[in-house]
Amino acid sequence: MRKLIVLLGAGVLALGLSACDVRPGAGPEKSTKVVTIVAVVDGKPANGFHMEPMTGDNTIDCQYATISRAATTMGVFGGCGASAQSADVCWPGKDNTLLCGVTPWDKVLIGWTITAGQLPLGAEPKAEPEPWGMELADGRKCRARVGGAWGGRSDGMVGAYSCTGSQQEVVLQGGDAATAVDRSTPIWTVQVGKLGAGAPDFGPPSRVGVRVAYFAGAQVGG
Repeated sequence: MRKLIVLLGAGVLALGLSACDVRPGAGPEKSTKVVTIVAVVDGKPANGFHMEPMTGDNTIDCQYATISRAATTMGVFGGCGASAQSADVCWPGKDNTLLCGVTPWDKVLIGWTITAGQLPLGAEPKAEPEPWGMELADGRKCRARVGGAWGGRSDGMVGAYSCTGSQQEVVLQGGDAATAVDRSTPIWTVQVGKLGAGAPDFGPPSRVGVRVAYFAGAQVGG
């Protein structure tokens, strides 16, 4: 596992990540690359990041704010607002605002005004945080689920990450599993498959390598 901290927005895109196949044993990559994104510095978007103009109500309730599940440091939060607001990877902004990332590979931030609750500034990250997003060995990009109704499967597995691609597949995890990511080998793996109304039988999921795993962090010393 190789770790890289991207400070001041120094480019997820500038990393030169192509959609090459790095399944275990194939290609030059021998381990999953781990990237920590720092999208906000001193309460403002980091270099290369920009704010998405808001339309309508931009207020958010942070009574149930927690440390983000994708955080590798203190200072990154989730748990604010409704699931539709997708405020699961957020940094504190200026004047009681919250700046939330959309995906790890889009340098876009959504700004919210906190109207209730406080951010748990002293909260520690989990010992093993969950990726904010992943690039799979087959080129698909997958982003962590934020609530919602996703359908089911006969094997009881549930959707954990939505993915790009025409296969209409998601990253799955067991209904009682703590994580969707198998980190037991240098190249992490996930299981992907389809979901449907009710509990249809789609057969066993496919196992795919994780080329890049993205997490979120706060500025060094911040």
